[in-house]
Amino acid sequence: MLYEKTVGSLSTLQFLRQVKKRLFVLLVTLVNPPALVARFNYSTLSHPPIGLAYIASFLRARGHSVRVVDAIGAGMEIFEPVRETPGFLMQGLPFDQVVRAIDPSSRIIGFSCMFTHSWPVVRRLVTLAREKFPNAVLVAGGEHATAMAELCLSEAPLDCCVLGEGEMTVAELADAIEAGRGMGDVSGIIFRSSDTGGIVRTKERKRISPIDSIPWPAWDLVTPHVYRLYEGPSTGPTMPMVASRGCPFKCSFCSSFAMWKKRWEARDPAGIVDEMEEYARRFGTREFQFSDISPFVDRDWAEALCREIIGRGLDVSWQVPAGVRVDLIDKEMAWLLARSGFRHIQYAFESGSPAVLGAMNKGLRPEKVMDAVNASIAAGMKVCVLFIIGYPGETMEDVKLTWKVIRRLAAAGVHEIAISSFVPLPGTSVFEELCSQGRIRVDDGFLLEMASATSLTHAASWNPGFTGRKILFFKWLGILQFYIVSFMFHPARMFSMIRNIVSGVQESKTERAVLEIGRKIVLLMRNAYGKGKH
Repeated sequence: MLYEKTVGSLSTLQFLRQVKKRLFVLLVTLVNPPALVARFNYSTLSHPPIGLAYIASFLRARGHSVRVVDAIGAGMEIFEPVRETPGFLMQGLPFDQVVRAIDPSSRIIGFSCMFTHSWPVVRRLVTLAREKFPNAVLVAGGEHATAMAELCLSEAPLDCCVLGEGEMTVAELADAIEAGRGMGDVSGIIFRSSDTGGIVRTKERKRISPIDSIPWPAWDLVTPHVYRLYEGPSTGPTMPMVASRGCPFKCSFCSSFAMWKKRWEARDPAGIVDEMEEYARRFGTREFQFSDISPFVDRDWAEALCREIIGRGLDVSWQVPAGVRVDLIDKEMAWLLARSGFRHIQYAFESGSPAVLGAMNKGLRPEKVMDAVNASIAAGMKVCVLFIIGYPGETMEDVKLTWKVIRRLAAAGVHEIAISSFVPLPGTSVFEELCSQGRIRVDDGFLLEMASATSLTHAASWNPGFTGRKILFFKWLGILQFYIVSFMFHPARMFSMIRNIVSGVQESKTERAVLEIGRKIVLLMRNAYGKGKH
């Protein structure tokens, strides 16, 4: 009777069960590892770990305790040369500090592994974590862990890899471990059997629908404000967001299909703007960078999102740094986007050659880029067009066609371009094709070459007609042609760019790249000087 009076309507047994659950709740620690970046890479992609923040919020909603160790956020100013991999820097906390930050009572330790070139870092971290936490369940997830799950399990003491979308899978994995069950009934994973030691792949998991059922990211577990350089240009407090998942297209060089499959699904526009308003109020956010792969597939949805932002009178800017397809934007859509605060637009065009676009399975015609670009410039947006050079089968004539388009874009008023060298990402159809031809040997050397796509000093080649040096030369020559023509037709832009770089303002990817490289150099010198004093 005493217990029943104390806990109200709960019986003694129910009360004791709830106390036990609170005392012995399963703890999951999610780790955002240090980043491995090329020394003169113009895009380190150091943005808050939104994927882990989503998984954390989903786990908490299921009653689990969650911690996040953000090695990059906690060591944003730390850039150290990597002795084993010359030409690379590691950004973030050193390995020993990351492992020390993991709560020893963690039953599950999850490691994010989005980028292929980061696998050597994650592998080392997993090995150290296994030594310190021999009884914990070690899990990896993300695009690389999905595409190369068997490799990850064979090279590191992981217990399992989460395949694709992670929220429901990690939650069910936590439920199974808490209940003392095996992993075999959890869909969407590949794991090492404790009975046979063999590798077991469970049935494929269906994507979460509707995605509005996923709680907002648990930003209270991360410090997003310490991230100051984003994938796209930003001039004020910035937050990452997600409005949609998946992509109905299947470009041969893109790894999103392995992660998300082909179904595109979007959140409710009102809920998206609710989240934007909350971050504006809570963090003072004025810029939003959406991590979406292909956000404007549904014209009606895109218009509804723009009108929702306009209707609320929300004075913010937003963008999609990964790029937008040129065939999804016309004059009316461009004006509506601009009115809603979409001030920077990146077009993922990739090549000026119809033959290369066909090989990439882009389904685009070169003339479409000019229509989208002209509409965007007329609407007042800053425009960047993205290209890839070195695609298998690309010829010198194809490269010249790309240069021709680049010169036309510069004269038309495009503000900047970004040229990446082609890399065959695991999980893509072109990767599988090159593997079947015996042209890829998956080792650490190959993994690290995945970082060369945005390097300014190095390029690898998977095109028999070009060496890596040639591809790097083609990139620089394309960039040089763009700025010569751009400054000839729009001379004021040269002075604007110089002013922004000197004053530390980043209104374009180019300005952000210069500032980022300069920051790396300063921090390297500072770290070296600090060590010398000791």
